[in-house]
Amino acid sequence: MATIDRIGKYRIDGTLGSGAMGVVYKAFDADIARTVALKTIRHELLDGMQEADIVARFRNEAQASGRLVHPNIVAVYDFGRYGDTTYIAMEYVDGTPLNTFLVKDVPMDLAASITCITQLLRALDYAHARGVVHRDIKPANILVTGDAQVKITDFGIAKIESSTLTQVGAVIGTPSYMSPEQFKGETVDGRSDLFAVGIVLYQMLTGVRPFSGPASTVMHQIIHETPPRPGEHQPALHPSFDAVLSKAMAKRIEDRYPTAQAFLDALNAAYMQQTGGVPLTDEDNERTVLAFQRPVASEPARPVHPAAASQSGSMPQGTGSASGLTGVAPDWLQALAPDLQTALSTQIGPVAKLVLKNAAGDAVDLDDLCGKLLPHIGSDAGRAQFQDSVREIKKKHGLSTLATMSGRSQTGAPKTATQLAQMAGMPTLLQLSPELMAAAQMTLAVYVGPIAKVLAKRAAKMTGNPDEFYRLLAENLPDPQERARFLKDVGRG
Repeated sequence: MATIDRIGKYRIDGTLGSGAMGVVYKAFDADIARTVALKTIRHELLDGMQEADIVARFRNEAQASGRLVHPNIVAVYDFGRYGDTTYIAMEYVDGTPLNTFLVKDVPMDLAASITCITQLLRALDYAHARGVVHRDIKPANILVTGDAQVKITDFGIAKIESSTLTQVGAVIGTPSYMSPEQFKGETVDGRSDLFAVGIVLYQMLTGVRPFSGPASTVMHQIIHETPPRPGEHQPALHPSFDAVLSKAMAKRIEDRYPTAQAFLDALNAAYMQQTGGVPLTDEDNERTVLAFQRPVASEPARPVHPAAASQSGSMPQGTGSASGLTGVAPDWLQALAPDLQTALSTQIGPVAKLVLKNAAGDAVDLDDLCGKLLPHIGSDAGRAQFQDSVREIKKKHGLSTLATMSGRSQTGAPKTATQLAQMAGMPTLLQLSPELMAAAQMTLAVYVGPIAKVLAKRAAKMTGNPDEFYRLLAENLPDPQERARFLKDVGRG
C-alpha cells in the first residue's frame, strides 16, 4: 500500500496504531502548529451493509467528545472526510492504557488506584451533567500519562441526549464491564458508567475481575450473581471499600450512586477510614507517578496510541509472573520469588516485579534482600505489613524467622547506617546538596525521562550518602549496561 503523507490539511508524521477498519496516525495541523492523533476509517475496507452504522458511530464519537472540554477527557478538534477516508482529529496524548498496568492477581498501589478513579469520576460527572454517557468505560479506554493524569478516550458508542443512534434495545459495550441494563437492552444513563467504574476499581484494588469467563458466563454473573467482597481478596482493605463497591455495582440501577460525585465522596471517605484520617500526601503522589510508568518490555515495542484501541482490538498486556527472575535471582530465591513478589506488589503495585529483580542480584539472603526492598515502600504501615508477610513466607518455606529485618543478615553482613536509620524511621545525619541532586537528576533523565525528578527525590529521602544515593538511582535502570553507564557518568563507575 502506498505511503500516505497527507490527509486533508493534516501532514502525516507516523502511524500510532491500525486495525481492520482504518489507521490512527500521528499528524500535524500546520494551520495552528498542533500535533494531533488522526483516527481514520477507510470506506473501501468496510462491508457496504455496515458502512452507514460505522460512520454514524464515528460521527457520534466526534459529537460526544466535541461537546466535552475537560482535562481528563481526550479532546476532539475536527471531523471530516477526505477522499475515501473519514477522520477525527483529536488531542495527541503521550500515555498508556490502564489495562497495561493491571496485572492478574496483583493489586495496584492503593493511592494510585484512588488517584486514577478520582480523575475518572470527575470526568464522568462533567460528561453526565452535559448529557453524555460513555457506555464503554473499561481499562483500555482509560489513558494514563507519565505524570499520572487520566484521560478518557473512545466515545464511539456514547449515548447523547436527543441522539437517535443508540436507543433502548441496543446491546453495545464490552461484556466484562457492562451493566445489567446494557445486557438487557434497557434504558442506560450515567449510573451505567458508574457500574463499569466499580468493576475497574475492584480490579485495581484486588488484582482480579469481579466477573470473568466467556461472554455468556459474564452476562449471567453480572445480571444474577454478587462477586466476592474485595476484602476477601485483600484482607488489608478497610471494610468500607466493600460497601462502596457493593453500591457502585448494585444490580438495580436505582440502588447505585445517583452521580459520579456521590461515588467519589464515598470513595474518599473509605480511603480516609483506611488511613486513619490521613489524606493523600506528596509521598503518595510520587508513588502514584511511579506506579504509572510504562512497564519495562523484554523487547522494544512501538507505542500504540489509545485511539487505536477500538480499531485494532488489542493492547499490550502486563504480566504478573515472577519468571522474570529466572537466571537473575540466586538459587535460594527462586522458590521464594512468587510469594515475595505478591507481598511487595500489595504495597507498591506492579512495579514490584522490576524492584525485586533489581534488588535480587546482589542480595546474600532473604533478610538482606528485604532490607533493600523496605525503602521502596512509602509508609510505616506498609513496611510493617510487608515485614509480617515476609515472616509468613519464611515460615511457609521452613526458614528461620529470628533475623528478619534485624539489621544483620543471617550471614552476619551488617546493614549500612543509612539502612538502619531508614528501618527505624530515624533521620540520616547526611544531607545531599541541591547541586548534587540537580546534576544527578539531569544525568538520570537521559535514561528515564522526566520521571528522574521523582526518582531522585525519593532516593534522597532514603539516604544522605552520595554513593548510596547514586546506587539507589542506578537500581531504577533494569539494563545492567545502562546502570554501569549511568554510574560512570556520575563518576561512580
